[in-house]
Amino acid sequence: MTSLLLTGAAGRMAQPLRPALADDFDLVRLFSRSALDSVSPREEVALGDLEDLAALERASEGVDVVVHLGGKADEAPFDEILSANIVGTHNVFEAARRAGVRRVVYASSHHVTGFHPVSQMVGVHSDVRPDTYYGVSKVFGEALGRLYHDKWGLEVVCLRIGVCRQEPENSDQLRTWLSVPDSIRLVRAAALNDVPGGFITVYGVSDNTNRFWDDGPGQRLGFVPKDSADAFADRFGGVQPFSTTWQGGAFTKPDYQGGTW
Repeated sequence: MTSLLLTGAAGRMAQPLRPALADDFDLVRLFSRSALDSVSPREEVALGDLEDLAALERASEGVDVVVHLGGKADEAPFDEILSANIVGTHNVFEAARRAGVRRVVYASSHHVTGFHPVSQMVGVHSDVRPDTYYGVSKVFGEALGRLYHDKWGLEVVCLRIGVCRQEPENSDQLRTWLSVPDSIRLVRAAALNDVPGGFITVYGVSDNTNRFWDDGPGQRLGFVPKDSADAFADRFGGVQPFSTTWQGGAFTKPDYQGGTW
């Protein structure tokens, strides 16, 4: 029997993803701080907090793949980021190692490179230039994944997720948009396909003509986006100049404290 542990199971990105994962795996264990409604026959709930290593270790028992979507999904005071995204992510990887999990799919973010200028195409070998404490925490998670692969042989896929929405909400997102169906394709590729070299980092973005990010690693993983923000360009009067100098958008502003995610 194949099984998967999904953290952040109550989150926005997880909701449309759950039915697809339930089709792919015999059992999907949903790690959540509170009870969940409408759990399917192939799903079960494991209650706990990311800060609780013992709870994560119990939830990881017998699991083949962990998809880690949990944590703080926006900028916040450093102590909140530290608890949810740094301590919590360490606990996910450590629990997976202790339980003998084969692969961890880690939800990173394009905000690890948010301070690259909008005039540049950025790839996974570009310098990390996080735009927030949130972005810093995702740099930490990627580095942790690299360590757990190199030292303990865990397969790791880091997904630098763009702006995942049903439709682009502004002209900036004509560059950064990841459609919901493409987000499902992305996570399924990361969970099911062979991982080149056992560790890979990819940008999660739809097939937008004006995207900032190199999609080569995603192609090597087998992620083929089917949607494009180009179809929505007329809604915003075509592709407009980006709203900031930097790819991270509002996250790069000195007074940004969260709220646009």
